[in-house]
Amino acid sequence: MVEFAYAVGRIRALEVHLLDENKITRMVDARDFESAHLVLRETPPYAEKIDCLEHAFDFEALLELELRSTKELLEYLAPENELLSIMWKKYDPELSLKDYLILLNQTAKKCRVSLFAKYALGFTILNQLKLNLMQEKIELEAYQNKYRYTDYYKAVSAGLEHYKKSGSLFVLEREIDNHLMGILKKAKFMAFGIEPLIGFLYAKEIEIKILRLILTCKQMKVKTEEIKERLRLPYV
Repeated sequence: MVEFAYAVGRIRALEVHLLDENKITRMVDARDFESAHLVLRETPPYAEKIDCLEHAFDFEALLELELRSTKELLEYLAPENELLSIMWKKYDPELSLKDYLILLNQTAKKCRVSLFAKYALGFTILNQLKLNLMQEKIELEAYQNKYRYTDYYKAVSAGLEHYKKSGSLFVLEREIDNHLMGILKKAKFMAFGIEPLIGFLYAKEIEIKILRLILTCKQMKVKTEEIKERLRLPYV
C-alpha cells in the first residue's frame, strides 16, 4: 500500500542500525560483561539511551526503553494498525498464550495480509507445541510425524529431539524464533505496505532477546559456546 511509503522509508533508515552478526559475535566473544556492554556504546540507538539510564549497566532498563521507543515509533508511523497492535498484545500479562493464539489468528484472517498470515500460522503451530509440552499433553513421535513434510519440520524436530533428551524447551524456543524470522525477513524486500513495519518490529524483538541472552550470560560467566547455542538469527 502506497500510504505506508513514508513509513517504509523511515524503517529502511533504521534497519541500518540493527545489530548485525559481526557485532553480535563481538559481544559473544567479549572477555566479560563490561566488554560486551561496551559494544552497545558503539551502536545507535543504544548509545544514546545508555546515557539516559540511572545506572549505566542496567541493561534490562535499557532493553525496556528500546522496546518502548520502538512501539512509540511504529504507533506514530501506522496509528492504530491492527496487525501491529496484535503483535504487541503478546506482552499483555493478563492474556494467556492460548487466548493470544486465538486473537492472532482471528486478526490474520480478517486483515488478509499474506506475510502476516504466514507468520500467524507459524507462530500458532509452534507455540501450541510449546504449550502442549509445558502441559505434558503430547505424544512426541506422533507430533513429529504430523509435520514431517511441512515447513515446520526443522523447528519441530530439533525442538522435540532436544526436549526428549533434556526436558528443556530452549532449542524449541530458539527454532520458533528462527522459523518466524525466516518468514518475516521477506519484508526487507517489500517497497510498500505494512509488512516492512511488521518485519522491523519482529527484528527489534529478536534483537532484544539476543542482547538479553548475551548480557545475562556474560554476567553469569557462561561459556561462549553455550551462549552461541542459544543465539537467534538476526534480521540483518
